[in-house]
Amino acid sequence: MCALTEEEYTKVDSFKSAKQMCDTLAITYEGSLEVKRNKLSLLIRKYELFGMEENESIQTMFGRFQTIINELTFLGRTLLSQTKKFLVRF
Repeated sequence: MCALTEEEYTKVDSFKSAKQMCDTLAITYEGSLEVKRNKLSLLIRKYELFGMEENESIQTMFGRFQTIINELTFLGRTLLSQTKKFLVRF
């Protein structure tokens, strides 16, 4: 409870169990299962359509690409073999 901000604490203050508190905070910061599915679909689409933008440096492009890969990994989706194929194209 000490690690919670005042706002977070007021959200979970009335709960009786640690599980209720944890579940509420997880939904607040990670989203519901439906939200996660939608994020995953959006990220996969971004990955599939990914390309270098006009006047973009390789460093900037790689940063955008790495962000997509990191977010996919966070949501439990790894695209290691596809990522290697993609990087070979560039």
